[in-house]
Amino acid sequence: MRIGNVILVAAATLISGALLYLGTGLHPVWWLVWLAPIPILAITLRVSGWSAFLLAVLSWLLGELNQWNYLTRVLGLPPLIVTLFFLIPALFFGLGVLFARSFLRRGSILLAALAFPAYWVTYEYLTEVTSPHSTFGNLGYSQMNCLPLIQITSITGIWSLSFIVFLFAATCGALLSGGGLRSHRTIVALTTGGIACLILLFGVWRLRSAPGGEPVSISLLAKDVPMSVYVGPEEQGLAVLREYADAIRHVTSPGTQVIVLPEKIARVTESALPQVDAMFSDAATAVHSAIVLGVVRKGNGGGFNSARYYSADGTLGANYDKHHLLPGVEPEAPGEKRVVVIQASGRWGLQICKDMDFPKLSREYASDGANLLLVPAWDFGADGWLHSRMAMLRAVENGFGLARSARNGLLTLSDNHGRIISQALTTEEHFVSIGGTVPVVNERTVYSRSGDWFAWLCVGLLIFLLVLRFTGTAPVIEA
Repeated sequence: MRIGNVILVAAATLISGALLYLGTGLHPVWWLVWLAPIPILAITLRVSGWSAFLLAVLSWLLGELNQWNYLTRVLGLPPLIVTLFFLIPALFFGLGVLFARSFLRRGSILLAALAFPAYWVTYEYLTEVTSPHSTFGNLGYSQMNCLPLIQITSITGIWSLSFIVFLFAATCGALLSGGGLRSHRTIVALTTGGIACLILLFGVWRLRSAPGGEPVSISLLAKDVPMSVYVGPEEQGLAVLREYADAIRHVTSPGTQVIVLPEKIARVTESALPQVDAMFSDAATAVHSAIVLGVVRKGNGGGFNSARYYSADGTLGANYDKHHLLPGVEPEAPGEKRVVVIQASGRWGLQICKDMDFPKLSREYASDGANLLLVPAWDFGADGWLHSRMAMLRAVENGFGLARSARNGLLTLSDNHGRIISQALTTEEHFVSIGGTVPVVNERTVYSRSGDWFAWLCVGLLIFLLVLRFTGTAPVIEA
């Protein structure tokens, strides 16, 4: 390889890695992800297949270094898990580049442009249905700061976000590679540009045409508590709960309809639970507002990570047990039932933190008629923005408002289109409280009715492309 090519290949790898580093992770710059794969895809025809694969893997690994501190220090994961977290998606990214390259070599830039996003969405979908962490790590969450774009998830779910990002990148990479006929290049460029514009126009229309909805006044209240207090004696936990009950009386504004507190404020035994219920029933009665409390209920046979709902008259109206627990961290038993509270404004559903990572559960709540989700949560500080946005995307997909109260993270109120009504960062020094009015509408989105149809469309497209590729029926087009 000539020195000029060596410099070009090295630069492409470093640029792709840098764009992935800045465009993904815990605080992504959304538009950089659209550009990140382009340099690698553009130089694939200048190098051998093995070189293209290894360079793509390297660029992805460079990009993933943005999560090194989070995985090793914040989460404290063992080296083997961290290695697999980095290596597996990098290998799949490399294979995706090889797959697109195989069509570029034949001059089929249309098939190359389709192959890359179809392959990647299939990989992400299979990861979602097999992983205990569901959609965590999905590239689509990098796009949460582009509100018009994410509106398409009300039709397709999260899956179309990765597709359009990689369709754009694959198209640009194919055009820059020099392959294909000029007429085909023009058609592919115009088609991809047209699809992107239509998606953005739909998003703008949806944001502008959103109905007002029934206003629900909500407050979120949280304080970061050291782990030593959470795992300490029950008396310490009860003291923290009393602090919360007192804070509710002092910070709740008149007219507030519901107050949402964080996940796992304390661990209490079944014998102490009546005391806790009395504490928050009295608080609810005092401020004339419903309260959602996050506690762990400990029993002889184990425990449950629970969200307890106290109505404005002090009645314990519901108890929800978290369905999806963090493996290796949460020893509690998983819950199995969804909980919906019927109010004048509609149906309010209860979930807890990691439950919102799983699209199916939120889709089932939408089928139950839920138009507002009340979500106690507990984040890891550094991932507060990302985890709150993951929950917000579930709200956009399914058409419900969201009130998420997370300690060691962000308090967030958002509507059914992902617009932030209010948010604040929690702290250990004092209680943080925010309030706002969330418009609640009775909306059943296409996605909530039809499920993961777009992901399956990508699976089918990938199978079709694989058949073309490995049966030798893919067209060979001479430039």
